[in-house]
Amino acid sequence: MVHRQMRVILITIFVCVLFSPLSAAATEVGTAADLYETAFRLIVEGDYSEAYDRLNEVIDKYPNTVHARLAENRRQRLEQLNLPSIRRKKIDQGGRVGTVVFSTLYSTWLGIGTARLVDETDGAKTVAGGMMIGAPTGLLTSLVVTRNAKLTRGQSALINSSGSWGTWQGLGWAILISEDDGEKPLIGGAMIGGLSSILATSVITRKIDPSLGDMAMINYGALWGTWLSVTAAKVVGIPDGDELLAWTLIGGNLGVAAMASLASQIDIAPARAHWINLGGIIGTIVASGVVMIIAESDISESAAFGTLMVGGIAGLITGAYNTRHIPPPTVSERLRQRNDSALWDRPPHELQLSSRGIRANLLTIRF
Repeated sequence: MVHRQMRVILITIFVCVLFSPLSAAATEVGTAADLYETAFRLIVEGDYSEAYDRLNEVIDKYPNTVHARLAENRRQRLEQLNLPSIRRKKIDQGGRVGTVVFSTLYSTWLGIGTARLVDETDGAKTVAGGMMIGAPTGLLTSLVVTRNAKLTRGQSALINSSGSWGTWQGLGWAILISEDDGEKPLIGGAMIGGLSSILATSVITRKIDPSLGDMAMINYGALWGTWLSVTAAKVVGIPDGDELLAWTLIGGNLGVAAMASLASQIDIAPARAHWINLGGIIGTIVASGVVMIIAESDISESAAFGTLMVGGIAGLITGAYNTRHIPPPTVSERLRQRNDSALWDRPPHELQLSSRGIRANLLTIRF
């Protein structure tokens, strides 16, 4: 009796094991069929963009089914139509939102700057008009320019950072070169520097695709090059004024050049770059505390700034050494960084940017 029951149990287990993969396979086939039918229905309805997404989902999630082969054939036929909505899905546009936001804000500044250049009466209405014209112009122009362009998050970060850096450099050199004490040469210099940098990097990004780790290194190189050049100038006794400003501008550019050259030689994760920067900040803070403690002994200016410089450099070195175990990003991580939007790239619920346009409350613009 016991042996008979054991045989029944074993047969039951064998049947379950035998048919469970078949059941899972049948479920997979059924889901793939549903997705493919949905895609086919969307094609019939003319919604090619959504149909393209569904076909990709069938191919990626259920590659071993007959519907994956059907979806691949149908996808190729859609791509042959060469529709704008399909072309945009075939290229990486992970950085488009960031560039559109930056372009809108930067064009607002250009509108204000242009108003200040053309207005001789210092009128607030002219400045308001420049803002009202600049913001929508930047938004619409950037949407059109980036509509079918490859624009990864690394490329977007490079263009955006260069615009800010070029504006600062243009302003600084305008202060040094201009003999006019008015604001117009300074505004003009800042505008020329920013626009020139944006144009130059837009051309460069057609040839290169920096990673987020590369951009983190370059950005921190600009900041630390600027700060360390200030401390070094104070250590060697450079007086305040144009000479110190020139020293600062050159030092920042050297920091950018050094990190850009280093980034091309190594592959660093963004997290490690952030940790190294944090180490430098902590080192500078600790050095500031040391300066404040010994300030009662009448420390000299050169010694104080020398302490800050040493503290920052020591912090950077310590951060780099303690994060040496952080591996460079893998291929899958790079793909995820390009495809996933960062928190600051995600539009709020009231504003949605997609391949079919911008959707906001009471407003729809399609490109």
